[in-house]
Amino acid sequence: MGDTIVVPNPESAGSKDHQVREMFSRIAPTYDLLNRLLSFGIDQRWRRYAIRRLAYESPAQVLDLCGGTGDFGTELLKARPDDTVHNADFSMPMLERASKRLTEFGPRHGVLCGDALGLPFEDGQFDIGLCGFGVRNWSNLERGLHEVRRVLRSSGEFAILDFLKVEQGFSDRLGRVYVNHILPTVGSLISRDRQAYRYLARSMDAFCSAEEFRGVVRENGFEISEEKRFFMGMCWFFLLKKTS
Repeated sequence: MGDTIVVPNPESAGSKDHQVREMFSRIAPTYDLLNRLLSFGIDQRWRRYAIRRLAYESPAQVLDLCGGTGDFGTELLKARPDDTVHNADFSMPMLERASKRLTEFGPRHGVLCGDALGLPFEDGQFDIGLCGFGVRNWSNLERGLHEVRRVLRSSGEFAILDFLKVEQGFSDRLGRVYVNHILPTVGSLISRDRQAYRYLARSMDAFCSAEEFRGVVRENGFEISEEKRFFMGMCWFFLLKKTS
């Protein structure tokens, strides 16, 4: 895993956490639209796949970590309506959108503004953790995994979707062209924030390879129940289980 901390704006003196929070707050109005366009509409298929692979039976207490506008949590409730979802994110503009979506599924679901590296929840409070495209934005991967492990029950699961460092195969090279050139161009046209979508490519290069990621999660109290690679090798799904 690279040692360089990549931030949305290298010229800013702000911490990574602060810059990422500000970035997502800026792009919140166009975030869902861009996710659909930039993934050709298949990002929801990845979420549905991850939800189908969960072994923990419903009803469950679910933490949608870095939950943003609520895509992962609301998709889960369509498949598992008896679960209860708590969406945690540190961007209030994102959470405002998530709150409106979650209330359509009933009053027991809610949102909370909080940091993944210091969660305001009790030990063992959740059965399932979700994190869609948020792990890569943590300023400290090990600390984040420790927090997730803390708030999960002994048999808890943690489903992750994220972009890892691309490798050297043909599909990986195609993926790099897409991320480095097409994504920033389309993202900036719609969101008016080219910097945010350039950050995605830089953050992928600075993040773990799949092999490195496997090592980190195992060293931090999880076993890997399942994994799958999507979309030109860029997007990965990992289903983790808390070890005793």
